[in-house]
Amino acid sequence: MTPTPESTLERANVESKAPRKHSGTREAWTTLIGAFLLQFCVVGPVMSFGVFQDFYSTEFLKSQSASNISWIGGLQLFLYLGCGTLGGKLYDSGYCRETLICGSLLFVFNFFMLSITEPGHYYQVFLCQGLGMGIGAAMVYVPTFTVVSAHFKSQRALAMGILSASSPLGTIIFTILLNQMIYHGPGFAWAIRTGAFLVLGCFVASQFLITILEPAPSSPGLQPDGELIKSITGLPYLLTLLAGFTAQLGTLFPTFYLQIFAQTHGFSKPLTFYTPVIMNVATILGRIIPNFAADRWGTVEVYIVCLAANGIVGFGMLGAGKTAGLICFSVFFGFFFGSSISLYLPVVSVLVPREAQMGRIMGIALFPVGISSLIGPPIAGRILGSEMAWWKAIVLSSVVLLTSSVILTIARIVHVRHTILAVSMTAP
Repeated sequence: MTPTPESTLERANVESKAPRKHSGTREAWTTLIGAFLLQFCVVGPVMSFGVFQDFYSTEFLKSQSASNISWIGGLQLFLYLGCGTLGGKLYDSGYCRETLICGSLLFVFNFFMLSITEPGHYYQVFLCQGLGMGIGAAMVYVPTFTVVSAHFKSQRALAMGILSASSPLGTIIFTILLNQMIYHGPGFAWAIRTGAFLVLGCFVASQFLITILEPAPSSPGLQPDGELIKSITGLPYLLTLLAGFTAQLGTLFPTFYLQIFAQTHGFSKPLTFYTPVIMNVATILGRIIPNFAADRWGTVEVYIVCLAANGIVGFGMLGAGKTAGLICFSVFFGFFFGSSISLYLPVVSVLVPREAQMGRIMGIALFPVGISSLIGPPIAGRILGSEMAWWKAIVLSSVVLLTSSVILTIARIVHVRHTILAVSMTAP
């Protein structure tokens, strides 16, 4: 089969973006394991916010509205995604190890501080969980992706998909841990301390596993800032950022509100607790299988299909009033949600023509995702309101996801046209 212009350029990009110094296979895989542990213990507590949303709304901060409480989780997401440029810049400047250590310490310190916050004191929770843990996560998130990307010249999408799978695995572990210890164990304070000790252990182990490679040099004839501007002003790249913004806006509603949805629809307490776990088990598969397919059939093409499928499945939440419907929705939405997240940065790496400044480029790409993470959950909370108008939020979430697939389709068309033009200009 004749390769498409896009797939040809994608392979050329992968080959041309090889770092100046490569690690051996063993160091590459141990680095992936170390980065996996970091993502597991940073993103896991952040993406388990559905547990906190439920507990805060019903007990710990019950004087606050659902929208106000969701600002805590939204700020966490905004900081670790939207401020990823900070971690990316430090990585490009040669401070990857220092950044990972400082971010890890800040995250675990504020996680422990969350355990001594007092019921009804919204500002204490906001400062520890929203601000402190969010900044710590921001310093860890982008450098872990970038250091793994630097180690893998081939199978990059698969490696980043495996790394991305650490997030739902962490979400599963922390969701079960927090639910069981808060409601059936020693309570909120010791549930948080137990989670913080687990995070601390993963942080220590990861530092012995990760090998840092030198960032690639800037291309000849271009100053670093000029190279960065050239990389991020291409129309396909900008459209991809817009697609990432809209996709995140659509996916956050089910992940934040599914546990409350199950509770308000009269499902049993065990099923209510484990519905997010079911979703995240499916998300693990969704972060690996589509990425494996992306290395064979094209990252952008697979991403478009997954975004569209995620939007279509989102409407299924309207019919999730029975046990079978809720479980089926959790499985299918979780799978395509995982693929929508894990393929985003590989798509960005395909559309950027060179490896230098990759840390900042990925950080910039996550900024619009962070913005939607900040505003998405409170908007959903407002739409739900006190009367819990679920259908409005479900329809909005699904339509926004379908819109993101349309935007990325346009980006692909523009990308292919640019590729054909570049090939025709270089042809003898």
